[in-house]
Amino acid sequence: MLIEESKVCDYVPINRVTLRRVKMGSYAETKGKKFSDFLNEEDKDWWLKQDTWQSSINADEDKLRFMPEASRILNLFRGVLETDNIEANFFTQQKDTEVKAHVDVGTPCAINFIIRGDATPIVFEESGTHYYNNALLDVSKRHSVPRQVETERLVFKLRILDQSFEEAQKKIIKFFE
Repeated sequence: MLIEESKVCDYVPINRVTLRRVKMGSYAETKGKKFSDFLNEEDKDWWLKQDTWQSSINADEDKLRFMPEASRILNLFRGVLETDNIEANFFTQQKDTEVKAHVDVGTPCAINFIIRGDATPIVFEESGTHYYNNALLDVSKRHSVPRQVETERLVFKLRILDQSFEEAQKKIIKFFE
């Protein structure tokens, strides 16, 4: 169902040009830094031009009316985490492409649901390679996604904007006990 719902959205590349045009969030961990401050110098050119990793731009309340499963999951986690400060997005990564190391500026943590392309892990610089289907991730830590080899990757992501990874983790564990 989420695959069909992802088709309701429009997508834009996640690159330095696009990110300058949208509000990045204001989570305290960024301490006034901008996206490019978190990039490796050798990757800055890639981030300026890349167009193979894209985010939905309009999975907002108007579009969520047409996305009952995305809405159900979003509302479930708004209750579990006791906050309305969660945004839902879909992300695509084209086959045979990678996502260079970065942090999700303005987003302390996120819950990712791999809809398609689960053979590719996420790689955190501090903790290594992690394969998952659904996971709470500390996206304030530098991470990358290696080359997507089997098919286009599709991810449904809940960006938790007002809680640290540790805070969200405690609430999720408590809910599922």
